Amino acid sequence: MKRNIVATINVWAFLVCLSAGCSDLQLGPEFLDKSPGVDVTVDTVFSSKLYAERVLTSAYATLHPGLTVYNPSWPYSAPSVDQTGQLDGLNGDVLDALTDLISSHCEWGGVYGMYYNGQYSASMENGRTSTKFGYNPDQDAVWTGIRRAFLFINNVDRVPDMTEGEKTVRKGEAYMIIACHYHELLRHFGGVPILRDAVDVNDELGNDYSRKTVAQVGGYIVELCDKAAGMLPWTVSAADDGRFTSAAAMALKCRVLMYLASPFFNSSEPYMEMGAPRGGNISKVNSDDVPEMVWLGGYDAQRWQDVADACEAFFEENAKNGNPYSLVMPTENTPEGYRDAFSRGYADRHNGEILISSGRHTPTYRNMYHTVYYGCSTDEDGNTGRGFGGGCVTLNFVDMFPNADGTRASYTDWIDSHNHIGTLDDNPFTGRDPRLYESVMIVGDRFQDRIAEMWIGGEERGTEQNLRAITGFCTRKFLWDYNSVTCFSKPSNFPYMRLAELYLIYAEALNETGKKGAAMRQLDMVRNRVGLPDITDALLDELHSGKTLPDYPDLIGDSRLREEIIDERARELYFEESRWHDIVRWKRDDIMRKTLYGIKITIATSDNEGNVTSLNFSDPIAENDRYWKTNWSPKWWLSAFPANEVNKGYGLVQNPGW
Repeated sequence: MKRNIVATINVWAFLVCLSAGCSDLQLGPEFLDKSPGVDVTVDTVFSSKLYAERVLTSAYATLHPGLTVYNPSWPYSAPSVDQTGQLDGLNGDVLDALTDLISSHCEWGGVYGMYYNGQYSASMENGRTSTKFGYNPDQDAVWTGIRRAFLFINNVDRVPDMTEGEKTVRKGEAYMIIACHYHELLRHFGGVPILRDAVDVNDELGNDYSRKTVAQVGGYIVELCDKAAGMLPWTVSAADDGRFTSAAAMALKCRVLMYLASPFFNSSEPYMEMGAPRGGNISKVNSDDVPEMVWLGGYDAQRWQDVADACEAFFEENAKNGNPYSLVMPTENTPEGYRDAFSRGYADRHNGEILISSGRHTPTYRNMYHTVYYGCSTDEDGNTGRGFGGGCVTLNFVDMFPNADGTRASYTDWIDSHNHIGTLDDNPFTGRDPRLYESVMIVGDRFQDRIAEMWIGGEERGTEQNLRAITGFCTRKFLWDYNSVTCFSKPSNFPYMRLAELYLIYAEALNETGKKGAAMRQLDMVRNRVGLPDITDALLDELHSGKTLPDYPDLIGDSRLREEIIDERARELYFEESRWHDIVRWKRDDIMRKTLYGIKITIATSDNEGNVTSLNFSDPIAENDRYWKTNWSPKWWLSAFPANEVNKGYGLVQNPGW
């Protein structure tokens, strides 16, 4: 890492490689009127506002996208060079495929090929191939983004044609880029080395690259968020949509504090004991700090209060500014109105709900590999075979969506009462929470100008051996009707954080501080948007009766409400990189080890013209067990550091179990 992180940046290379990106910041396609090979110094780059802005744009382009936006073999690849390791991510899969929401069947995907069979190891991180988040300084955008942000911060003051106000705002944006990268590192690795400034490559002996504690890294992120919040405006214009704001800084602070307050870090005991530092790392770290590189050293209830206070501060500031941030609400209180509001809330730009967005250096969804990997049927260009088995949604997830009246829904109960036979209008999935149909491709739901054919032999399901929806379901979120109007020509926008999540963070913190009634009201803000009724004790009893809920001796929150908030996060934030981190921070090995199910739907009867009149719904079909179901170890909660980096001896201590 020493040479990798601090290596001198070739200004021409790292700026020009992204000069065509970040279209949301509305910068022109050319960066410099110089041909490659001409000497371009930092002095040259920071000689004008135009050039300096491109440095910041290139740093924005390193922000972590939650969708698969890069594949080197695909002609619509994003125009990036040094970011491919991170953007390729899980080789097509998303984090939800590591959870109970998706059962990936794509054999060359990162989740199926490396995690399900237990092949993941520290050595796999050396090449950063198909792992869930990379640390490798040679290949991952995180360190590139941090370097670029610091380069901008340290040099923008000398730009002659920028006002002091402009410089302050842009510095705040750069601090937020650094904060976002450290936030990702924290929740994937725990404590990591901290860079507080651009480092001097001529003074390596004076640089400290050793691993820091969770408290130090968490405190650093909060410090960055607070600093940025004081430098940034509360909102930006539509032309600047995608830039960081003070609201974004305060919101990210809430999420980071929530992670620090959750039982994974905030507990009387660590999730695993840290091993002793190996090799040259022994002399680089304080032995007393080693256990707290993955733990906060004990439980402190004040951490939950800190989350609640941060959320309250956000909403108070939003109110002072006239509440410009609000949930996208339905224009009519109908199932279609609720669906439309939910979809616009996570997808549309400058919608008042999205607080932080990423992945926007890819101009439209057509440019994303996501549309191929998760494609739900033949596309408008006539391409067949879309959807490679990576987005196979589980029955477990579908059954998390209650009936539209808020009551519990159960596939098996419906099967028992209907003897397996249903119709397009009356089947186990009709009359559910409207978000189900925007998240998952459901048989009989509207799709393009027809119905979704999720039965074997149907257009979307395909043959019985087709992997695209082999569980009986495939993802619909971010694909919509899989055409130009709804998807391919739609400006890309990944909701890295939005207001709906902030309501749920606040609800969680209020519950854990003993304010159950207030917590339920925050939860209702998200439920009511899609027509679900207010949560009640009676509903909590019905929804979670018969379940064995985890016991957290340190916590005082209502366990049923805690479970409902976690489930609500799965429904609302599916495909937004929430579920994996929720499972980790609550240490839910019971979810990791449970049996996952799919179904098969076949035609039971059809009329003389071949129109389906009834369908047969199978019993739940168990998916293949993942390695950790019978070989569980808490080591899976955090990623391994690359073995090669640990062996360099600069103070990087490996995570437990790896």
